[in-house]
Amino acid sequence: MPVEWPLAASAADHPVDPARPRAARDRLPIAMSDFFLDEASRLTDEERALMAAMLRGLVSEIADELVAALPPMLGAMAEQRLDGLYRLLRDARLLEHEGVLALLLRRADEHQLSGHADRGEPTLEALVSAAESSVAEAAMVLTLARGRRRDRFGRLGVEFDDLAAEDAVALVYAIAAALRQGLSEDADQPLAIAAQALLARHDEGRRIESAIAALVRALEAAGRSDDAMVRSLSHDGDAALLVGLLARRAGIDPVDAWQLFTTGDAMMLTRLAGCERSVAAQILAAFELLSNNHAAERFMERFDDVDDATVERRRHWLRMASQYRDAREVLERNGG
Repeated sequence: MPVEWPLAASAADHPVDPARPRAARDRLPIAMSDFFLDEASRLTDEERALMAAMLRGLVSEIADELVAALPPMLGAMAEQRLDGLYRLLRDARLLEHEGVLALLLRRADEHQLSGHADRGEPTLEALVSAAESSVAEAAMVLTLARGRRRDRFGRLGVEFDDLAAEDAVALVYAIAAALRQGLSEDADQPLAIAAQALLARHDEGRRIESAIAALVRALEAAGRSDDAMVRSLSHDGDAALLVGLLARRAGIDPVDAWQLFTTGDAMMLTRLAGCERSVAAQILAAFELLSNNHAAERFMERFDDVDDATVERRRHWLRMASQYRDAREVLERNGG
């Protein structure tokens, strides 16, 4: 609800009347899909509101940059299109990119795991003053990156640079085309030039995940990626930095590590990272959502029951190219 989640008050999708017979023509296939969706996979109202707010903010950021790059008269006319821009793009299904949704879902998961704790980031703050200059510099970069993305409620959002290159291209040109609606044909060329100029400034190296990876590398080089650091980050509730550190120790891609952490296999991640049993238990205690309301003992049994050979086989599999793994899984589902 907007009262409970003020972030969603002005940014989330508007509520609709539950009785909508006029929408019956295209409502049935959507209702069929939604009705039979696995309850464990369905977005919660909180997640939906947060993701919608972040996507609206991202669209507004890109649109503002494009409008600012236009000639003054054309920019003033394009600015009048901003209010209905998000709805226009959504209705045209021009925002439906898997990479964009994955980014929004990642941020929503971070909110769920870390946001409720409201414990601050004392470990990261301490690292800014670390004796090792490489660690201190990387910690400052991450601190500033997170600061730029936080809203007035302290919740982390997304910026243009957080997008993958192909998603950035698709969104920028879609938004430019939406701004063109209602304008003369003379607007095509200036909008195209503005879009190209914005894309030329896009830098995946400024993604917040890149800042996390840089800090993790610095911690490893300084010999500070040990279990003590894992304990500190767990205590802070800093899921993103914790998983980045565990991924580095495990020698796997951070994306795969995040999947393990958020899909019920966090104990396998701790085994891959070589954590002690007590450290794994502390991680589980610090992030209660990992157990999904199940008894923590069941997850610790997972830590104990997996032998070293199974851990190494999983590590070998996760180090395969993701495209190869995806193809293998598709073939297995199809009985190939």
